[in-house]
Amino acid sequence: MVKIRMKSMGRLHRPFYRICAMDAKAPRDGRAIEELGYYDPMVRNKDARTVLHVNRVRYWLSVGAQPTEKVAVLLKKYGVTKPAPGEPIELTPEQIAALPFGGASPDARAAVAGSTPVVASATPTTSS
Repeated sequence: MVKIRMKSMGRLHRPFYRICAMDAKAPRDGRAIEELGYYDPMVRNKDARTVLHVNRVRYWLSVGAQPTEKVAVLLKKYGVTKPAPGEPIELTPEQIAALPFGGASPDARAAVAGSTPVVASATPTTSS
């Protein structure tokens, strides 16, 4: 079984996580099948905390990969969902830009609209 989970990187008092598709029996910091993005909780600018390769995450979800609890929370915050049956896995740059990224930075919007359509820097939206 394949899981989408966080691979611990960084150093003491400076955590950094790569979001990866990994075999469920692999060690936490073991070999990943594919790296799908990263999460840096120490970044002050909330717009730059998470970078996800949205189309690749949707692909792994469509073939049955299970996200861990923490990754599922991140995916929910950023509006990345499993594609419905018959729905295309690949999203267009316009669809990626329409995901609830809140106040995504101009650099992130340029990356989404420009030459890197599958990379989206995201900030969770807060409901009041």
